[in-house]
Amino acid sequence: MTKIEELLVKMIKIPSVSGNEGAIGQFLFNLLKQNGFSVKKQLVTAKRFNVIAKKGNPSIYIIAHMDVVPGDAPLKVTKDKIYGRGAIDNKGNIAGAIIAAQALSDIGLIFTVGEEVDFSGAKKAPKPKNAKFIVMEPTKLQVATSQRGVISFDITAKGKPLHSSLPFKKQQSAIYLLTNFLQSLYKKNWTAFNAIITEGGEADNIVPAKACAQILTRPKNKKEYNEISSFIKKHKVKNISLKKINSIEPCKSNLLKNNLAVPYFSEMAFFKNSILFGVGDIKYAHKPNEQVKRKDLNLLPKKLIELVTDLNK
Repeated sequence: MTKIEELLVKMIKIPSVSGNEGAIGQFLFNLLKQNGFSVKKQLVTAKRFNVIAKKGNPSIYIIAHMDVVPGDAPLKVTKDKIYGRGAIDNKGNIAGAIIAAQALSDIGLIFTVGEEVDFSGAKKAPKPKNAKFIVMEPTKLQVATSQRGVISFDITAKGKPLHSSLPFKKQQSAIYLLTNFLQSLYKKNWTAFNAIITEGGEADNIVPAKACAQILTRPKNKKEYNEISSFIKKHKVKNISLKKINSIEPCKSNLLKNNLAVPYFSEMAFFKNSILFGVGDIKYAHKPNEQVKRKDLNLLPKKLIELVTDLNK
């Protein structure tokens, strides 16, 4: 295997689900320090930290998140591909950033925590004035300059508990109220709408008194963003309450003349003068067969160096 492939495999073997990024953070801190970078840890929450590294006097910073989503994605290396959790989201991009940075004289690296959950690392990360940022996510080695927004909220439905053998109206069941309300949301056809049930009942012999769900949607433009935000604010349905968690508008960069938009939301929203770039196809992210083509992975550092050179002009 090549140097970048070996580095990726090492990182895939280090668990780093959101909230437990300590081991991968320490690994990157030690690696960067051994390779001559000025490195520090930026505490984000208890026992969780961003890794900040510099060489020279950087005006460009490469951003990549260290956390991964939960779920089994076995490590496997074939002739053409490397499989495993983080292969493209986002450890393959971390590996590319490090290899590229080793060949550059003035560059900054910021590796963040919490991107898959609440963006806590990106929100707290340093943002030097007048700096330019390359936010690394799977873009198939293409530069992207815009992304969707994100709106997430919790739903709580309240019913009336009683023994399920007794006669009761279906409206007394919190699960009935919740699922009925979710059906009405699905019919709105909001962009990239997804719902998960987080709580619902205690036992099958008790009419559920409480049921909860989490909603995530990615508005494609300002009009849809305002529509969803207004719905949450003005919502009035008996025994159903909504609580907004995240609400960030779609964003577009003027750093480069490029109209490529990605269908997801990323840390780009937290860094002014930023663009998106990285290895891999987003269709494989968060899946059991998450994968990166070895050819593309080995091409990543060269492409990244070229991008940094273009931004420095």
